[in-house]
Amino acid sequence: MVRGIAFAATASAAMALILACLTTPVQAHSWVDCVKFDPYSKECLGYARGYPTRNAADINTAYAYLFNASPTSQAMCNPIQQSSASDYPADFPMAVAQPGETIYTSWEANGHLNNTNPTKVQVLYYPDPSHQFSDVSERNTAPVAGTFDYATDQNCYNPDQPNSVCLGSWVVPTNLVPGMVYHFVWFWYFNANPAGQWYSTCFDMQINAASYVVEPAAMDALLVLGGPSPSYSDGLDAAAKQLLTQVTTLSGNYVSGASAAAAASATPAEAAQPQSTPYATDTAAAAAGMDGSQNDVDPAATVAEAADDSSAVSSRKCRPRRRR
Repeated sequence: MVRGIAFAATASAAMALILACLTTPVQAHSWVDCVKFDPYSKECLGYARGYPTRNAADINTAYAYLFNASPTSQAMCNPIQQSSASDYPADFPMAVAQPGETIYTSWEANGHLNNTNPTKVQVLYYPDPSHQFSDVSERNTAPVAGTFDYATDQNCYNPDQPNSVCLGSWVVPTNLVPGMVYHFVWFWYFNANPAGQWYSTCFDMQINAASYVVEPAAMDALLVLGGPSPSYSDGLDAAAKQLLTQVTTLSGNYVSGASAAAAASATPAEAAQPQSTPYATDTAAAAAGMDGSQNDVDPAATVAEAADDSSAVSSRKCRPRRRR
């Protein structure tokens, strides 16, 4: 009888351990460091809501935002991000982009690189600028701007280092209207916990008819340029501020002064005017979960195209930048 009681106690303890494993968070954390990263200059040109820099002592606990055990309802954003669409200090501005533009977003692997069965990240959005994400259940209904691997040898700068910076490539949906601000969510399906484990970072994007455009390229071609310095998460420096003054359309037309202001406030009708682009941006491919290679551009062909352009200022965007 004692033996039976002991066996029952052991079985009960084992079951409790299993349940604990299903509901206890596996040690993990991640968040977006840079919403709009320029792999050529190594500068961050736009941040997420309330980004505290990696120098913040509590960034792991205060900024990383966990959904544990697949909740059916929970605030989509970290409480410090949930209702602060204007929480962008001068040195940590929201990203500015235009419909159809390729965006490179960065984060750190945090020891979770996986080449065999990589976990996935989605960038979620709504085409209505008045809509703010409120609940995690919207992950099932919101349109997807991009899907990509979280951390592999193919999208991280230093795969052998646990805290390597990694990139995800996605395309700004073409149905967004210049002059408006839209809400996005970076959503990581980590799922080391069998019951489900996710992370989110919420950010906004100012959509303009012209912006500083990062030239799309194959991910492997960008990784060999080398990753950013740790200071890129410390806010805009002088070099980044200078880059943001170089505003063009996707077709490479340089915009400055009053023209730039007009581009920022273009009406929907003006924004709907067709634009030719030398960059093969493919929103369908991005939404299908591509890693950026579908947005590849042949540098030689791009330079040749620039040589045929009679406008000297427009050729700036068609000429690949050199590593500094």
